[in-house]
Amino acid sequence: MTAQRLDTLLDPSALFHTGLVVGDLDEAQEKLSQLVGYSWTPVMELEVTARTPDGSLTNATQRFVVSLEEPRLELVEEIPGTVWVSDGTNGAHHIGYWAEAGEIEKISSALVELGLEVEATNDFEQDGQVLWSYHRGLGGIRIELLSTLIKPSHQAVHGRLDVRHRSGAARERAPVARTAAPAGAPVVTAGAPRCACSCAVQDSREWTR
Repeated sequence: MTAQRLDTLLDPSALFHTGLVVGDLDEAQEKLSQLVGYSWTPVMELEVTARTPDGSLTNATQRFVVSLEEPRLELVEEIPGTVWVSDGTNGAHHIGYWAEAGEIEKISSALVELGLEVEATNDFEQDGQVLWSYHRGLGGIRIELLSTLIKPSHQAVHGRLDVRHRSGAARERAPVARTAAPAGAPVVTAGAPRCACSCAVQDSREWTR
């Protein structure tokens, strides 16, 4: 007998990544590559503004990578004094789900009703819409909602890098590739690390979070 699927706020198929906050991004990439064979996107640097429910704004430069393999891991380098901190014992920082752009605020409100309060969002007053939000509750669980407006940019970057990683190509610097960003979305410039298979990923590209 098959159990009937209940309507839920989020669907397992919408899970994008599990986020880990680490003290040293380069070291974490290297160790996870050695331990479990992950390879990574270039290091992304994002000028991010985090808005808390009381209206306070925190500006910071965020450095992060996402694994090329699925299920995807996101490694975020710790930023003291922000929501992206780690004491070395807190394990997973968040689990990130895609939410339809027209539904993200409704889902956010429903999470609050379920006991997961808003911890931080993008500066939606400046950006014109909610692009991401952190919710925390239920014993420390943190859920990130990501607007599907920025999904094409993620897919484009992963698609290009997956092909290079699997083929072992891209050993020479590639031309700058630009990915169109939705209105209000932040722009990220990537660095040029090497992936676990030692193929050089040397693109400098714009990317949206």
